[in-house]
Amino acid sequence: MTLAYVAVLFSVATMVARAVPLSNVIALVVAVGSPYVPLVALSAVVMSVACRRILLSIVAVAVLAVTVAVQVPWYCFGRPADVGQHVDIRVLSSNLRKGRADASSFVELAKADADVITVSELTPEEVERFSQAGIAEAFPYSVLTPAADAGGIGLYSRFPVAMSPTASDRATFAAARLRVPGVRFDPLVASVHVISPVASDADSFGSWRTGITATKTRLDGFAEAAGPAAVIVAGDFNSTPDMRQFRDLLTNGYGDAVEQTGAGFAPTFPSRTWHPPFITIDHVLTRQATATAIRTVYVSGSDHRALLATVAVPLDPTAS
Repeated sequence: MTLAYVAVLFSVATMVARAVPLSNVIALVVAVGSPYVPLVALSAVVMSVACRRILLSIVAVAVLAVTVAVQVPWYCFGRPADVGQHVDIRVLSSNLRKGRADASSFVELAKADADVITVSELTPEEVERFSQAGIAEAFPYSVLTPAADAGGIGLYSRFPVAMSPTASDRATFAAARLRVPGVRFDPLVASVHVISPVASDADSFGSWRTGITATKTRLDGFAEAAGPAAVIVAGDFNSTPDMRQFRDLLTNGYGDAVEQTGAGFAPTFPSRTWHPPFITIDHVLTRQATATAIRTVYVSGSDHRALLATVAVPLDPTAS
């Protein structure tokens, strides 16, 4: 019986942590576990029913319903919006694990399945390896800011690009306008990397909060700069959909590709372990466009699974 009470209280605590802005690492860890909490709540139902505690059973069932209600629509009920006449842009987004991702296999993957690549943790050495693997043959345009360790960011494209990369405190971006044939307004595409809230820094959580706030500011800036044009922002947000600060990014017309497509629970981290990835911290966000497909892909040498998304970009969003 005690376990039933504990399971109910833990489930409620998780829903509270999910609902409010995260203020510390403990709350973050609790919120990140939200996709698995329905199992905890279900166990509470089973135990309370088995013990014939009517009131506790009712409470446990209600808690179970809430934990399921906040998860299932995000992952299962999405349907791509109709954008009319459009062109599909295939986006490959990957964290390169401080430049340790296997360049040859990554470039082959990109050549086969992508039109635009967004990468984080891009080192100068990895840029050279990509070059040797022939990335410029298929992606002759790029916006790159390589750096040691985890600080580098970049974007490769089959389409001509313009606009220089920019950086903000604790959140790094590389952004470009793409000149896509047939599309009236040049889409704005950005690669993003937000610092981890559990990095080795003394105040990595505080740095993450600064970074996710800066990301919101940058997304709003991209929306203003793009006007009627599509915006695609992809990368390592170091945030799951169960973090309030991440969901706050999904305003001003932005949507998450997984939610748009109803692709299902597709965690991306960690991928270099004996067990499957169990948290979703990599995302593709769109504005004035909609994702029609998204899936995760194994990248040799990386500790993240990459994302492959197809985004429908309207030819002319102002056309009646």
